[in-house]
Amino acid sequence: MSRTRTGLLAAAFTATLLAVSAVPAMAGDTAASHGSVVGEWKIRTDGVKQTITFDKKGKVFGDSGCNRFTGGYTVKSDGRIDIGPLASTMMFCEGKMDAEQIFLTKLEAVVSYHATDTKLKLFTPKDLMTLRPA
Repeated sequence: MSRTRTGLLAAAFTATLLAVSAVPAMAGDTAASHGSVVGEWKIRTDGVKQTITFDKKGKVFGDSGCNRFTGGYTVKSDGRIDIGPLASTMMFCEGKMDAEQIFLTKLEAVVSYHATDTKLKLFTPKDLMTLRPA
């Protein structure tokens, strides 16, 4: 292989490597985990207000827009988080059921998080939920 071709291949490999390492944290990225989830947080899904509280003992509970829910959560040593399974009351609230289902489904799909005093970002493999203190 010629020196020119080898040099071009090395430059292309380096550029590719730099591009891959510069990608920001995205949904499902476990490297984005730090801070504490403990506390009460709020979010809106399709205009429906929802709250979630993480206690210090691994319990999670809240209001999904119409119904109350409860369950457990585990923060793992590798920076991942598991939420659920969740149990919920079963009332019907017209106009809120779709938003409620979206919210609860996303919560159980969360794989990692990033928490600060002013924001809790919950990452799923395909999505991101940003919550604020309640």
